[in-house]
Amino acid sequence: MKNVVRRRYVKNLATNINRLVCLVQIRDAHNQRSNELNIHNIPPPSKKFDLIGPADKKSNLRPVVFHVPHNETSLQCRYRQMRKETHEWNQAFWADHNEKFFKEKEDFVKRKLKEKQLSVEGPEARLSADELSEFYKEFLDKNFVLHANYNREWYKKNLRLLYPAFQVFLEKIYNKVFKR
Repeated sequence: MKNVVRRRYVKNLATNINRLVCLVQIRDAHNQRSNELNIHNIPPPSKKFDLIGPADKKSNLRPVVFHVPHNETSLQCRYRQMRKETHEWNQAFWADHNEKFFKEKEDFVKRKLKEKQLSVEGPEARLSADELSEFYKEFLDKNFVLHANYNREWYKKNLRLLYPAFQVFLEKIYNKVFKR
């Protein structure tokens, strides 16, 4: 019994190490190509699950390599493509949004420091939390409609995924029960 437990432990440990190696390779590949994630020769760490990498530097979202089963049906393929398109849309939105946010924040800090007649560099070139809260409020107010539209579209896209997910779920149950 102890040997079986040890074998399982070793097997799980090996699987986890393989996942970590793949994630590091994905991160390196992703850092080399900031706009796209091209993974060709990295095997997925599991035959059943999606591969999720470290957070993207621009969007702060984790890139996903969607698992493609060897016997994927057209319904499963369509569902996977819909998930992939939704994920790519989300990545693109947050990459653009964060770029705009940091640029506007940098401009705000420079403008405030100029008003205070401080140099942009140096230890005193920092704003207090109260001063930065002005920027955050201003930014959120200015982008309220953009965020509301994003939320509305995000909910629509995720609700559209429910029906294909349910169909894939039923298809898998049917295949397990009737096609043993």
